[in-house]
Amino acid sequence: MSAVVTLLKQFEDTRDQKKVSHPLPTVLFMSICAIFCGAEAWEDIPLWAEIHLDWLGKYVDVSNGVPSYSTIRRVFMIIKPANWSKLIRYTVDNHHPEKLAEDQIPIDGKALCASKCYAKNVKAMQMVSALSIANNIILGEVTTDSKSNEITAIPLLLDLLELDGATITIDAIACNERIIGKIREKGGHYLIGLKKNQPKLYAAVEAYAKEKGTSSDNLINDYFDSGHGRETRRRYFSFPVTDKMKSLGFTDLNTIVATETITSCKYNTRGVTAEWRYYVTDHLAENTKLPTYIRDHWKIESTHWLLDVHLRDDKDKKYEKIAAENFAKTKRFLLNLVKSSPPKGKKRSVRSNLKKVGWDLDYLVQLLFG
Repeated sequence: MSAVVTLLKQFEDTRDQKKVSHPLPTVLFMSICAIFCGAEAWEDIPLWAEIHLDWLGKYVDVSNGVPSYSTIRRVFMIIKPANWSKLIRYTVDNHHPEKLAEDQIPIDGKALCASKCYAKNVKAMQMVSALSIANNIILGEVTTDSKSNEITAIPLLLDLLELDGATITIDAIACNERIIGKIREKGGHYLIGLKKNQPKLYAAVEAYAKEKGTSSDNLINDYFDSGHGRETRRRYFSFPVTDKMKSLGFTDLNTIVATETITSCKYNTRGVTAEWRYYVTDHLAENTKLPTYIRDHWKIESTHWLLDVHLRDDKDKKYEKIAAENFAKTKRFLLNLVKSSPPKGKKRSVRSNLKKVGWDLDYLVQLLFG
C-alpha cells in the first residue's frame, strides 16, 4: 500500500525546512484524498482531513494535525506539474498491468473558463489532453494560456506519448507540417481535420470532391442514427490525393476523407440540413477504420463533458497557474482511476462511481493502491 506514498516522498520540497510543520507527503496525500472525495476549494481540504484524521494516520504522518488551507495552496504552487503527471501515470499503470495497445489517440484542448480573472489580468488556462480510446483513460496533458497556443502545445504533448502504430486524430488547428511531421517521426499515423486555415489545399480538395471524390465508387460507409428528435444520415467517402493536393499537402499525405452529415430535426425550422467536412490522412483510402477514427475522435469531448458536469472543472476559480494546473490534474487523475477501476458488483454510471469515492473509504483505498 505504501507505493503511492513512497512516490510522494520523492517530490522535491522547496520549502524552508526550518519552518515546515507538515511533511510534504502528508499534505499531498490528504489533498489527493480530499479532492477525490469532492473537495472543490482550498478550504474544503483541511475540513475533510479533520473529519478523517484517524484514517489518514494509517498512511501518512499526521502527528502535527491538519495544515491550514493556505499551506495546502502554497504546496500546490511549488509542485512541478510534471511530477504530478508521473504520479498519475504510475498509479494508472498499476491498475493497467496489461494495457491494450493504442490504436487511436484523439487530442483536443479544453478551457478552464473560471481560471480567467479580468481584475488580475489572468487568462483562462487551456489544457490540451490526449485520450486512449482502447483503455478509456487520459494519457497526458499540457497547458497553455490561449486557444491559439495549442499549436505549440500539441508537439509538447506528442513528446510525452508513445505513438508507434497509433492513429492521432486532431481537429483542424493541428493541420500544419510541424505537428504532422512530429507524428510521423514518432511512428504514428494521422487523421486531421481540414478547414480554410489551409486555403489552397482546402480549395483543391473541395473542388475535386465535388467533381469526382464523392462518387459512389469512393463511398466507404453510409448509415443512419436517431435520437433527441433528430434523424441523421452520415456518409463517408475516401479517395487518394491528386498530384496537386500532394504538392500542397503534408508529409506522407495519401488520402482525403469527405464526410456528409444530413440532418432532419423536428425542432429546427430550417428543415433538412447538410454539412461537408474534410480530413487529411497518411492512411490508404481502402482503410476500413477511417469512419471509426472520425466518429471516435469525439469521445474526448465526452471526457471533457464528464469533467465539467460531474467534477465542475469549468467552475474552478483558481488563478495561480501552477496550483490551478495541479488541482485540475488531480481531477483527471480521479476520472482515470474511476474509469479504469470501477467498484466491484453492480455496474453503475461514471457519475455514481464518482459519488461512491466520497462515500466509501474502502473504494478510495482501492483506487489509490490497487
